[in-house]
Amino acid sequence: MKKSWISIILSLVSLASASAAAQDAMRTGEGFFITLSGQSLAFKGDFDGRLVLWHFDKAFFVPEMKNAAAFGFGLGFKRNSWLWELLYVTSRHPAAFQDLDGTAFYRSLEIDGRTFLVKDFPIKPYILVGISVPWLTVAQGAEMYGLKYRATYIGLGLNFGVGMILDIAPFLFASGGVVYRALGYGYVSGEGKGRDINTLRVGQGGPEWESWLKTSSLGLTFSLGIVF
Repeated sequence: MKKSWISIILSLVSLASASAAAQDAMRTGEGFFITLSGQSLAFKGDFDGRLVLWHFDKAFFVPEMKNAAAFGFGLGFKRNSWLWELLYVTSRHPAAFQDLDGTAFYRSLEIDGRTFLVKDFPIKPYILVGISVPWLTVAQGAEMYGLKYRATYIGLGLNFGVGMILDIAPFLFASGGVVYRALGYGYVSGEGKGRDINTLRVGQGGPEWESWLKTSSLGLTFSLGIVF
């Protein structure tokens, strides 16, 4: 009887292993996936640590943001010749305004599409194009009647990039590349009502800014994806 049970168990294990192997063999690397990513972010442009935008008695201090590492979580769909991805990116930056140090938190919700330049090959070079909705929170970035408040900038952006995807296994891939982000912030909120940035004034009582706050970033990005 003991040998019979052992034989049954071994048969079940063998059957399960064969089934798993068959499923792996049927996988093509296409389908829905999730990703974890890391990247470098270095912002340039109007965020230079000198600009102050005013609305009557409320001031918004536009800081300089130091380089920092960002982390992301995404999901999307992958085919043999393309993929699309919805990605959430977050990073924490040391920030400076004139001689004062602070902290800025960058967050972004992005939709990126990648077109593969070759197909049916484990290594696929790609071109990336995407859009993003970034928001930037600056601790003590606003002041009203001598009191400091948090400032939050909201904007829109375009993403462009190149890189390569490596199909490690039918269910696993890695990606690396360079991404350029062109961002514009058109709205800022602090204590009280938020304001369109183009209606704010440069310095107290100065001329209107009449533009969005523009910034850009060029950085390396790496990610690991699992296909279901």
